[in-house]
Amino acid sequence: MLFSPGAAVFRLAESVWSVRHKCPLLTLVIRAKKNVVAYFEAQDAQIGTIGRPRKYGEKVKISELFDHKHLFSKVECTIYGKIETVSIASIDLLWKPTAHLIRFVLAVTNRGPIILMCNDLCQNPVTALELYCARVRIETMFDMLKNLMGVFEYRFWTKWLPRHSRKPRKNKYLKTPEHDNMAKVRRCFAAYERFVMIGAIALGLLQLISLKYESLVWKEFQGFLRTKSRSLPSERTVKSVIGHLLVKDLCSFAPSLIMCKIQEYIFKKKVVGFICQRTNLASKLETTET
Repeated sequence: MLFSPGAAVFRLAESVWSVRHKCPLLTLVIRAKKNVVAYFEAQDAQIGTIGRPRKYGEKVKISELFDHKHLFSKVECTIYGKIETVSIASIDLLWKPTAHLIRFVLAVTNRGPIILMCNDLCQNPVTALELYCARVRIETMFDMLKNLMGVFEYRFWTKWLPRHSRKPRKNKYLKTPEHDNMAKVRRCFAAYERFVMIGAIALGLLQLISLKYESLVWKEFQGFLRTKSRSLPSERTVKSVIGHLLVKDLCSFAPSLIMCKIQEYIFKKKVVGFICQRTNLASKLETTET
């Protein structure tokens, strides 16, 4: 039987089970399509009937439940960082792709109606809605990790790892490293993970400095901002301030062979960059004059 990608994710979440708590360790909250359908559980079959008992009962179009206003209750919750009053309801129905009960959360916000699906039947509907709306923070974090910290720009490689195409058509024929080289490949993968983890820790430190030393960061900031979107400095602003202060402290250390080499590299890089900027500016002026 074929399953949709959503069903595959639900099945994977159910496989991670906690014996102690007797529940899945992973809770999924995903947005459902507008045309999603589900089923009530079938009523108990009468004794003496022929055939296998029915599992699915009456079919329900989830979007049509928004017409039943009596099922909804008004509560206050945080939607994308703003507190507003929403109408919310939840119902547990059978979803055929998983063949299990799924908690459907229906809500009407200022942005319109929304349908969420959750594999935890004990999940609070308001919490599920707030968690879904907080997913933007995760996407922002990945953007900072990639474009600001550069944690995915590692260049670790090992010749013991088999080469693959950069644009493979299918991943059915992945090459497995040889058994004698598995230890070296694992160390290479560990280097990837540690590099990313160190970058994530550094990003957390930038956020902590922004929260605790807001006024000091703006005092040391030497850049130009046309308008401040908020009073709290961003991670990029904190990084520029910390970088300037580190270079300033580095140049004030007692001279030694290693420190002289580092200072020479820093000043050489700055002078070369300044000369290149002046050369480009002069060439542009000559072009405009001619």
